Amino acid sequence: MNSLQDLKSFEPVCKAISLMFPEMVEVVLHDLKTNRVAHIENGFSKRVVGDDSLIETENYASELRPDGTIGPYRKSSPDGSRIKSISAIIRDDAGVPIALLCLNLKTGDLEAVTGLLGKLTQLEDESAGKSILRNDWRELANAVIEDALKEMKVSSNQTRKAERLEIIGRLLRADVLSARGSGEYVAEALGVSRASFYAMLREVRNSEKDSSK
Repeated sequence: MNSLQDLKSFEPVCKAISLMFPEMVEVVLHDLKTNRVAHIENGFSKRVVGDDSLIETENYASELRPDGTIGPYRKSSPDGSRIKSISAIIRDDAGVPIALLCLNLKTGDLEAVTGLLGKLTQLEDESAGKSILRNDWRELANAVIEDALKEMKVSSNQTRKAERLEIIGRLLRADVLSARGSGEYVAEALGVSRASFYAMLREVRNSEKDSSK
């Protein structure tokens, strides 16, 4: 398998990748025997089948990792937009390199969105508004839970009993659970039934009583 014709079996893979990321990812299959483009999908680099591969396949072996990939690395498109690229070697049954599959992702729009999201979520003063929220036990509960999840490096839907007991303990010590309706609120936040929450709350209280003796 070492000609343009033989590489046609990889064309559906190239097509599938381009369809998954329409107008964002260019997929280029290089024939290493001819050093030319064997196939291209979503070709925003203005290349066509049969074009010289040029630098894409020069000295690729020196940058090839043991897993058969190169990159990610930075490139630019003809319109000046930024591109993140990664390449993968394709070998024949004998292990001989026959093709280089290159994926080129346009990152300009993504970087713009990232910047916009950063501006939307940024606060000039992290302490602003705390005075008007200090009597809101729900906000305090949210803050305690958020801090605990970050410290334990889990999301709310990944918590197990041990993590839930720790969170309930923190809420208890923060005096959140003395507020009316707090039990139901926390139970919902932890994704457990009211019965399970109160059972864990009793367990936490008993544990703290035992540790204080």
